[in-house]
Amino acid sequence: MFPHSPPPDPPPGDRLTMEAGFNWLNLAVNAHASTLTPLSRTDFGSEGLGMPGFIGMFMILGWGSYFHCYPMFIYFVIWMGVLLCQRVKTFINWRRGTIIVHSRYNGYPWIVRRFFPRLSEPNAKAVEAFAFFGIGGVIAQFIPPLGWYFMLGLPSILVSEAIIVETTRRRLQAMRDAEAEQRYLAEMYKRGRF
Repeated sequence: MFPHSPPPDPPPGDRLTMEAGFNWLNLAVNAHASTLTPLSRTDFGSEGLGMPGFIGMFMILGWGSYFHCYPMFIYFVIWMGVLLCQRVKTFINWRRGTIIVHSRYNGYPWIVRRFFPRLSEPNAKAVEAFAFFGIGGVIAQFIPPLGWYFMLGLPSILVSEAIIVETTRRRLQAMRDAEAEQRYLAEMYKRGRF
């Protein structure tokens, strides 16, 4: 190797691609959102709080440890209790077959829908994000680390919901494109042009 030659390219598995970066962002915002939304939502899918909830557990503990905030650990215990109740409710819903949702469904915003029944579900979840921001602002006056943790729910919930909305829109667009293609192919088949 010559002394002025550039370093060799890293193996393909070592490169951070845009897709990998997006996946990490999606996991991070879903993990943070899952540390808040069990307090205000219900009827989660069986995997709705799975991996994001597991990572969220370490987020709460890490945030509390970093800022030496004892109330974060109290919040952790409360959150674990609420999470356990949500998991039991999900199991009961599955057992009875009363509420059938996608396995990764991230919950129905029942508190916001109770106050604003005319809002669509995505809009109710956006209002929920702003509610966490407001609640966090109040808490931050007394316990700043816990309050800021709640306030960070605004971008976490909004970004995670935006990803879900965009994914749904793209799936619907793909279905519409497939329908148009099938109509076109059926018309060509009827005309015998193949």
